[in-house]
Amino acid sequence: MSTDTTFGEVRQFEDFIVTAIADKPEIDVLAIAGGTAEVTAGADGRFRLADDGGNDEEVGAVTFGRLCYTVADGYIKMEARLLVDVITDYKIFVGFADVIASADETTFSATTDTVTIDTISDGIGILKDGDSSTDAFFAVAGATDVVTVGQVLSSDRNLVAATFSTLGCYLAINRQAAFWYIDGIEVHRVIGTSNLVGAVAMVPGVWMYSQGTATNLDIDYLYGSKGRSSS
Repeated sequence: MSTDTTFGEVRQFEDFIVTAIADKPEIDVLAIAGGTAEVTAGADGRFRLADDGGNDEEVGAVTFGRLCYTVADGYIKMEARLLVDVITDYKIFVGFADVIASADETTFSATTDTVTIDTISDGIGILKDGDSSTDAFFAVAGATDVVTVGQVLSSDRNLVAATFSTLGCYLAINRQAAFWYIDGIEVHRVIGTSNLVGAVAMVPGVWMYSQGTATNLDIDYLYGSKGRSSS
């Protein structure tokens, strides 16, 4: 008898191959005020968060529709493949948060050397802060409104306009070890003795914050998985 260990985890994958995002009830979305959040035409599915440039600090997001990735119930991991049309003033967060997209909350922000957690309470992922004074990737995590990881990453992995990048993260079941990666390359790891996030239910997704400059963010796919519960 053989055992297929791939069934030892719960998995979700969304490729956005639909005519309209309303055809995907398992997906939750939030359009930036004045912008749009919809599937774009193409041979492969893409979901676009479009910012018209007129709404500074407005939020757009796409997530799965339920908070069913319970931390400490199993390891959690996620990734998303995305593309921005121009490199300009914006914020993008790819990771887990304790709210779905339509909750209209913000995740993390950064300056050159300081990361802050915004209106969410718990989360983990990769933050791209495109502010002209920052313009960097950060590995971030937060537990109960407190930043637990805020590591600026090497500039050699920065986004390139009109070029896809794959961002992802992994959090161990003990909440004390985590890995962040870009294009399949590990860019940061923490193996410690303190909890990086709270023992809460989260959801994988992509969030974009308008900084007053028109930007199109295309998400090619969204993937999330967790280890199956032992009880």
